[in-house]
Amino acid sequence: MDSQEVPISKGRAATPRKGVADNLARHWGLRKRLFFRRDLYGALFVAPAMIFFLVFNLYPMVNGFYLSLTRYTLLKPPRFIGLDNFIGLASDARFINGVKVTTLFVLGTTVPKWVLSLALALLFKGEFKFREVYKVLYFIPALLSGVVVSLVWKLLFDPLGLVNAFVEPMVGKSEIFWLADPKLAPVALMIVDNWAGIGFFMLIWLAGLAGIPSDFYDAAAIDGANRWQSFWHITLPLLKPTTIFVMVISMINSFQSFSLQFVMTEGGPNDATSTIALLVYNYGFRYFKMGQAAAMSIFMFVVIITLTLTQMRLMRAEETSYM
Repeated sequence: MDSQEVPISKGRAATPRKGVADNLARHWGLRKRLFFRRDLYGALFVAPAMIFFLVFNLYPMVNGFYLSLTRYTLLKPPRFIGLDNFIGLASDARFINGVKVTTLFVLGTTVPKWVLSLALALLFKGEFKFREVYKVLYFIPALLSGVVVSLVWKLLFDPLGLVNAFVEPMVGKSEIFWLADPKLAPVALMIVDNWAGIGFFMLIWLAGLAGIPSDFYDAAAIDGANRWQSFWHITLPLLKPTTIFVMVISMINSFQSFSLQFVMTEGGPNDATSTIALLVYNYGFRYFKMGQAAAMSIFMFVVIITLTLTQMRLMRAEETSYM
């Protein structure tokens, strides 16, 4: 009897340990297969976007940086010349003028856009008749392409166009040449850019305003705060992330502006509207100086990436909590 119990007890003690080990092995094997399958599916879903990014974003950037270090006229293979293109930009009068024109254009198309789009957003936050209709009307210009906007406003700014029909009686002057005057042409482009971009940024402000809890305004009203005090002490501080986003995106869009200058003035008169983006096109495809054009585009890239990194840093530093 005893001789039979020993092997039976040994067998019962060994079987559970083996069963647990087998279960663990199957479990980890199943998890590994599951993770592998999940990674595979994830890679398949991400692959189209990655291929698109590599072909249409990363490759042009890398190739543009390479071309900026070469002398390339499209007729002969690129020849490496180091930093000569960047050094040459410092003494290029057209490029220096382009930096000035671009800076003025950015200032003239960002600050008015911030103020006017925020004012419209505050207006449309309230309740009034046909509010949604007006909101759509203000947003329509943002849906139009830059070329269409440029062609329409080029006709409006014609000496015999609709703009002069309103302006000339007010200023007492006949035949104002908006796009042929070096002083008026930049102003005309700024007006058009602000008109086309205000609707888009108005929606961004509206989204930011919708995220502010009404409890803050109720508490401020109980404390006796008026509308200006509520705006200054509640709305503006809580809109800080939205403000940073609007400021940076609008500046980047203004730096990259091209269609207005190309269609309405072609950079003229006397290079008064010749921005860096237009210079990149002219140097590359009119003068066939691809190396210098690439160097200008790298300059623009550095400016834009600096603004983007500044935005990300400010966003991290100014995280807003409503709790």
